Amino acid sequence: MDDLQSIVDIMLPEIQKKLNIAPSTFDLWFGEFRLVSLDDKSAVFSTINSLRQSILQNRFKNIISEALCSVIGFEVEVDIIVVKNSNLKNDDDDEIEEERELTPEEEKENREREEKIRQLLSEKIEEGSSKLDEYTFDNFIEGASNKFAKKACEAVANSFPANDYNPLFIYGNSGLGKTHLLCAVINHMKIKFPSLKIVYIKCEEFLNELVQAIGSFSMDKFKEKYRGADVLLIDDIQFLSGKVATQEEFFHTFSYLYESNKQIILTSDRPPHEIKPLEDRIRTRFEGGLIADIQPPSPELRTSIIKKKSEILDMVIPNDLVEYLADRLHENIRQIEGVIKKMHMLHTIHGAEINKATVDKCITAIDPGNVPTDILVERILKEVSKHYNLPEEALKSKRKTNNVANARHIAVYIIKKLTDKSYQDIGDIFNRDRTTIMASCNKVEIDIRTMKNTESQIKKIIKKVKEL
Repeated sequence: MDDLQSIVDIMLPEIQKKLNIAPSTFDLWFGEFRLVSLDDKSAVFSTINSLRQSILQNRFKNIISEALCSVIGFEVEVDIIVVKNSNLKNDDDDEIEEERELTPEEEKENREREEKIRQLLSEKIEEGSSKLDEYTFDNFIEGASNKFAKKACEAVANSFPANDYNPLFIYGNSGLGKTHLLCAVINHMKIKFPSLKIVYIKCEEFLNELVQAIGSFSMDKFKEKYRGADVLLIDDIQFLSGKVATQEEFFHTFSYLYESNKQIILTSDRPPHEIKPLEDRIRTRFEGGLIADIQPPSPELRTSIIKKKSEILDMVIPNDLVEYLADRLHENIRQIEGVIKKMHMLHTIHGAEINKATVDKCITAIDPGNVPTDILVERILKEVSKHYNLPEEALKSKRKTNNVANARHIAVYIIKKLTDKSYQDIGDIFNRDRTTIMASCNKVEIDIRTMKNTESQIKKIIKKVKEL
């Protein structure tokens, strides 16, 4: 049990920090909290009575799940049971079970198991420390899709203020490394400019603090915190959208810092002009500095990430499986990290072999809709032909009638959207050249903007594909 309990030892400080309650109150509910079992699908925790179980299950289960996920790297179903006293033989017997001495083989097994757990957890996170400290420029894996954003962040981190890069606005889909870069800037500036006051916050937390400040008549304290910053970093600024009162206060904070020659760095899942509704005066401020985007990782970058993450965990993945993983995991970096961590847990704790079956199991658990590219293409062709009431072979034929050509354009567009296949790769599927495939994609994009039903039809087909 000690090896599983070491996971709890890491979770508890994280949970207490989130709950923000007195140690005595925290101990009342979590004092006898144990991890009984853990596999790739579920985790069973125990406590000592039904009252604690009810509180943990009904009030704190989500926080427990989040804390466990942050340690092991992926989500599992959490259950909490009552174990009155693990030292008792049964409820009707007060006799304490005598401890049996372990054989040398059992002791060796325990030591090996504990070492595997230590490797899984990498290092114990001490209370009060932040996982954000782990993110640096050195361990940010660079590729063509994120190189510009990284170079911009390095320029800001090495110069205060970076006038040509103020504000710095970084955008890209979730899980591509935006928060990593923000934290790398912070960690670098703490060393290079130790006297600077650096404030980092997620936009939702900024909004919550503002609401609390207004409600408690403590706006002066709120303004002192944010307008007193030398460097202000806000993650997920898109959540500012539509909040009129918040936008007003943010605008004044932004203006004060900008005019005071302070550095501002923002991240978003979309560029400024796509954050709607957003006041024009704020949008133009966002666009007045440097805008850097991060695109989904290329196959080469995904391969580098998989190799690097597996090396960190001291896990050897054969080259053919690395290529297979890189082909399957093309959404974001967080997805890759989750799969690698899950593989490592199955391998180190449960002895699973590093093979294609284990890889498929881990990918399906992290991303249930993820299927091999070739199978995904087959599903797309099947659903498009079914939607337009055509035989599949018609999509690949030379026929140019309107209904066939339109269905073919849609199939090409969806394949390009859902896979990382190149225009030439898709051309090979349809026996067309690269420029013809590009023209098909362009036509569908125009139809989406100009024809009422095109986008809804595409969404319907994609939904069917993901349900197969």
